[in-house]
Amino acid sequence: MKKNVAIVLLIAMVLFVTTGLSAAGQVEQAKPSGPIKIIYWRSLTGVAGEAQEEIVKRFNASRSDIIVESQFQGAYAEILQKLQAGLAAGDVPDLVLLDSPHLQIFAKEGVLVNLDAFVAKEPKAFLDDYIPGLLADSYYNKNLYALPALRSTPLLYINEDMLEEAGLPRKAPATWDEFREYCKRLTKVDANGETIQYGVGFTMGATTAHWYFQGAVYAFDGKISDETFAVHLTEPPTVAAATLWQDMVFKDKSAVPSTSHDDLFNKKVAMVFGSTGSMGNVMNRSTFKVLPAFIPGQVRNGVPVGGSVLAMPSTDKWRQWAAWEFMKYFTGTDSQAYLAEKTGYMPNSTSASKHPDLVKYYAANPQWKVAIDQLKYVQPQASVISLPKGTEILRQMVEKLLIANMDVNKVMAETKADLEKEYNENFK
Repeated sequence: MKKNVAIVLLIAMVLFVTTGLSAAGQVEQAKPSGPIKIIYWRSLTGVAGEAQEEIVKRFNASRSDIIVESQFQGAYAEILQKLQAGLAAGDVPDLVLLDSPHLQIFAKEGVLVNLDAFVAKEPKAFLDDYIPGLLADSYYNKNLYALPALRSTPLLYINEDMLEEAGLPRKAPATWDEFREYCKRLTKVDANGETIQYGVGFTMGATTAHWYFQGAVYAFDGKISDETFAVHLTEPPTVAAATLWQDMVFKDKSAVPSTSHDDLFNKKVAMVFGSTGSMGNVMNRSTFKVLPAFIPGQVRNGVPVGGSVLAMPSTDKWRQWAAWEFMKYFTGTDSQAYLAEKTGYMPNSTSASKHPDLVKYYAANPQWKVAIDQLKYVQPQASVISLPKGTEILRQMVEKLLIANMDVNKVMAETKADLEKEYNENFK
């Protein structure tokens, strides 16, 4: 992979300001006399964007020595592009909200600050409060490069009224086998043989199709890829998950590819997959009773974690210090409890999940607690998601399975080869 000269220069800048070295020898940077201003690049709109602005406002009110300026940069993909452009120009923010798989890209290039030295100055158990499954993908090569910010897992959203109409219990299917039977009973065909209601819509979003499929693979006790980027798509658990999904679409005709939650709202499907971060939108827009539930298990329960992490590209020693102070505040107990209540994203720590305000909120809104209950089953996303074209390659895989109806083993083998080629050419 060719190295961008600007990126290499920026790495040198990071090393320079972090160590304080100059041609004249060891130099200690003096702390600025006034408040230290740092720039925070954020993503997400709506409630999630407003909640971040509130956290910035609260932090600034609590400190006289640091000023955080929040700058909205678009969706995660846009932040990825803008950060790459900023690196080439030598102009980067002090903090950035990254889609968690993108951490690997920038950590590998050395343009994110290794946070281990900051953690070493904190109390010994500093990291212990973070939920392990939400902290795991903040690491690269066993070094910490981020803290968990707005984290999510996939959920199953069910039209509870349709369960009753189909003579099913008002509870979610526990396994994928049971899920398949639910879908058969929830499917309706009119007198002309046209399907007017499907059991489930398999989400085909450009950046989410792979995420929900990973949940099925994990349930079958398989994996897409491991931490060494070895691809496991042709192994029995992954093939079993892919075969199940394809059979539900083309054999059972109880499932349909779906690109929008509108299919749930307009009652085309009885169930859809969605993020915990979508819960507020789903619950508010529905004209029927919605049951948020775990992703089905099979051999075991398991779901991929998603959402964002907070990372530090800053190249200045004292701005790095200020950025770390804000990182702790943003990912701290009070802020995370507030963010979870307002957005539906999961609190990132044990203390936040037990925060009195959040406990009270969940007691009044028990449907929101399902995200917390599922936390015990989270694990990091497949490593290949961090490849430049990894997400798109897996999206095409799901499309080949559920739209083109291609042979499962052929699709898995081709996708494995495509991912290995992408790794060798653009990441290795």
